[in-house]
Amino acid sequence: MNALLNKELRLCLHPTVFIYLALVLMLLIPSYPYLVACFFLCNAIFFIFQSSRENGDSLYTAMLPVSKAQAVKARCLLVVILQIIELLLMAGMCAFSLVAMDGANAGGTDHGLSLLAFALILFAIFNLIFLPSFYRTGYKAGAAFLKGAIGVWLWIVLSEGTMIASHAIAQNQSLDLPFFRFVADNIDCFPATGEAWTAQAILFGAALLIYAVGTLVSVRLSVKRFERVDVQ
Repeated sequence: MNALLNKELRLCLHPTVFIYLALVLMLLIPSYPYLVACFFLCNAIFFIFQSSRENGDSLYTAMLPVSKAQAVKARCLLVVILQIIELLLMAGMCAFSLVAMDGANAGGTDHGLSLLAFALILFAIFNLIFLPSFYRTGYKAGAAFLKGAIGVWLWIVLSEGTMIASHAIAQNQSLDLPFFRFVADNIDCFPATGEAWTAQAILFGAALLIYAVGTLVSVRLSVKRFERVDVQ
């Protein structure tokens, strides 16, 4: 597996990955839906699969003394590594925002554990849709990415829209909607109270579980489907 991962890093890692990882700096834009930065990483992952297809990577890998399952797992491991790097960079930007930025994010989720949790769920959605869809054929990267992008953007609209609505409702004293006020006070904020830390820690833990389970399921489905594909 180490040799296959080394092959992925040396031969399949698309140059745009570094550009899109750098777009994590978008987290420093005031009043912006920060989950959009995660979508750009999904776009970079698509370029990896597309360029590998154009360069005949599937056929080359099939000629190596490895199984199809090992080939799929190595590529999926590369995807997970990139997503973890993105998450770590986002955590760094959230910490830096405490010094560089002031005030709530009117454009979506504030910097905090909630943002990282929503990013994990976004990656889980993308992995569950994109990876099995691509490995159904082993070459239809565009169609697989389109399906994955639809799922990702639905999640961005739902999560960021909920945060925006909660922020607006919390400022309107005439509305008494406990759910949105709880979200505004404990989820859509950088946790400053014990209740907010607890709520966001639970949310992050649940998101981490969703990501782990979702990614494992996506890998299993991808392996199962790719083993039926004739790469010759």
